[in-house]
Amino acid sequence: MTTPRRKKILVACNHLATVGGSELYTFYLIKALKKLRKYEVSYFTHSKGIISERIEKELGVPFKSGSQFDLIIASHNTTVNFLFGQGRILQVCHGPIPDMEQPSPLADYHIAVSEEVKAHLASLGFPSTVVLNGIDMDTFTQEVPISEKPQRVLSLCQSKEANEWLSEICEEENLKFTAINKHRNPSFRVNKEINNADLVIGIGRSVYDAMACGRPCILFDKRSYNGNLGDGYLKPDNFSDFVRYNCSGRFARRRFSKSEMKNELGKYRKQDGVALRQIAFQRLNLQTNTNALLQIGFGIKKASHMRHRLQVLLNWAKYEKIFNVQKRAIRAQMNAKVDAGVSISDVRMMVTAERFVIPLRASLYAFWFKLWVKNIIQS
Repeated sequence: MTTPRRKKILVACNHLATVGGSELYTFYLIKALKKLRKYEVSYFTHSKGIISERIEKELGVPFKSGSQFDLIIASHNTTVNFLFGQGRILQVCHGPIPDMEQPSPLADYHIAVSEEVKAHLASLGFPSTVVLNGIDMDTFTQEVPISEKPQRVLSLCQSKEANEWLSEICEEENLKFTAINKHRNPSFRVNKEINNADLVIGIGRSVYDAMACGRPCILFDKRSYNGNLGDGYLKPDNFSDFVRYNCSGRFARRRFSKSEMKNELGKYRKQDGVALRQIAFQRLNLQTNTNALLQIGFGIKKASHMRHRLQVLLNWAKYEKIFNVQKRAIRAQMNAKVDAGVSISDVRMMVTAERFVIPLRASLYAFWFKLWVKNIIQS
């Protein structure tokens, strides 16, 4: 009796060079898929680094090889556009504002991480399903009990200004303050840092990680695309409202003075940490939310996927701008490899190894031929 072929899943993220929200989302999604054991999992990124190394060494998951997959789960429109034609694509949209989070029409279907993102996608004409961020409840757990009254505050804010401001407040309130900024002192093992604090300040995934560790939270940060705002102290009863906006601070959109932030710190209740951990287990469980993604992804019928692909090819003018951007990026990579001394035959593999649509493939082969002629003349 022959063993059934394991389905091939590719998880893609534009950048895996540093620690960040979408990078950690990708790492833990791959971890959950590996745990299921019935899939052949690989990853893809345009930018390797700290997280991709961990994916390979800790999870034992290789970089993409081949060009045909049963399902592609992709963060960022740049990866969707590059991988189009290699299998059914679910694009996970992590926010309504950043350019790379905007929906690609080349994806078969879209996943929204919040109701806010779902509404944004609908306004652009893209149906979607909400699947909240998945948190690894085994990694993010309460290892150290928290104090009756807050003594240690951890900021996971991403701006120097926010952390300096919070540091001043904590000093005035006689609270020990620590900050981890992914741009200045990133930490992959942030669960350890969270367990050294009583209360965590941040937005987005930082809040979910803290909840899973049984820590009360304040939703606040200052970011270029968001401004200086937040929702304040997270009472368990408010989670359903705050999560509609991915705990980004855009539900209440409050701007805080020093005295107002001190008031938020004063709302700390030890028992809230227990309740938030329970909510995280019910709503943010990594394995549950990964299964939801798989159900949606494999629910895309092969006929529907083929119709979508054919529609793109038959309406080339509509999508040509997307492929032109991709063409310029790949040409630049080919030039860079030639300048770095990579053999012209290996450069050609950048085209042959992928399943680019025919017009794009033809254009890239033509460009490679020019590079080949130039190489012959120079040698």
